[in-house]
Amino acid sequence: MKKLLTILFVVVALVSFSLTVIDDIGRVVTFETSVNRVICAAPSISDFISNLNLKGKVVGVTDWDTSIGNEISYTVKKGDTLYSIMQKFGYSDARLNEIKKANNLKNNSLKIGMKLKLPLAEKIGNMVPLNIEKIVSLNPDVVFLTGGFQEPEVKKLEKYGIKAFVINPTSFNEILRDVSVIGTILGKSKEAEKLSSSLRAKVISIAKSNSNKKNKPRVMYAMVSNNVSTIWTAGTGSFTNEMIAYAGGLNLVAPYTGNNGWLSVGPEFVVNENPDAIIVPSYYPGDTSSKDKLMSAEQFKDVNAIKNGKIILIDGNKASQASPSLINVLEDLNKKIGELN
Repeated sequence: MKKLLTILFVVVALVSFSLTVIDDIGRVVTFETSVNRVICAAPSISDFISNLNLKGKVVGVTDWDTSIGNEISYTVKKGDTLYSIMQKFGYSDARLNEIKKANNLKNNSLKIGMKLKLPLAEKIGNMVPLNIEKIVSLNPDVVFLTGGFQEPEVKKLEKYGIKAFVINPTSFNEILRDVSVIGTILGKSKEAEKLSSSLRAKVISIAKSNSNKKNKPRVMYAMVSNNVSTIWTAGTGSFTNEMIAYAGGLNLVAPYTGNNGWLSVGPEFVVNENPDAIIVPSYYPGDTSSKDKLMSAEQFKDVNAIKNGKIILIDGNKASQASPSLINVLEDLNKKIGELN
């Protein structure tokens, strides 16, 4: 019902400019004017906006953000104008003087080959608690944030008259829906629908290619911290479980669940289930810390995945958040699981 209501409200009445949308925790949010100044209070939301190529609308991000920097470097090409470049990256006309100042431009004239600095977002600090004073100073039209631990921040923002909108997808379908929702809020509904359709086609293609395969490898996802005594893994209700299924793996943890589908298990679970392969996150190039801890654990010496060296590394940053880049992880995982046979 919530999904149906969201779809209905996204296309609801436009009188002058008035858009009413239901966010991912069921709040009704009305936008009376076009949205040109955005704060992303969570890295996952910045990934949505980056994929929509609307970085120019973002004026603030958290210290944890990796999708949106403090500026874009752009080389002027034949046919470019200052306004066409601004439109390309989602800048509003109100930021024209800011761009001219950043490039010491006395007028709107550009030369082919010149390097432009396009100012982006300022840092607002941590995800929790939000720096309300800094947010107020940036005069945003909306602050996008996630659910869960960030939900209490909504009331703090509303207390200061700041519009808040919660994006909290928990599945691939909801990620694709939120691409359209965010694009509509930012005035790019057609572009967002095109992106959503393109990403959906990729997901469906991968899922179909694996749907009828027999003897799928038995796998599990493992997040290891200091040692293997406690391993966090993904079961039913998590987008990671969904991703493993689409990629052609048989998730051994699928019969179990926890908060948002996540639960902790001990080494005896891994030994008893004896997976053919174990999927682990890698957070930077060359990061094999999780793999190394599993491979060196004496308890796992007879586990098939360890004996055969079948540890699959995936991008832990992208895999940790429900956003469009998760489709890139799905493509990578699909390839790597396919290579196990």
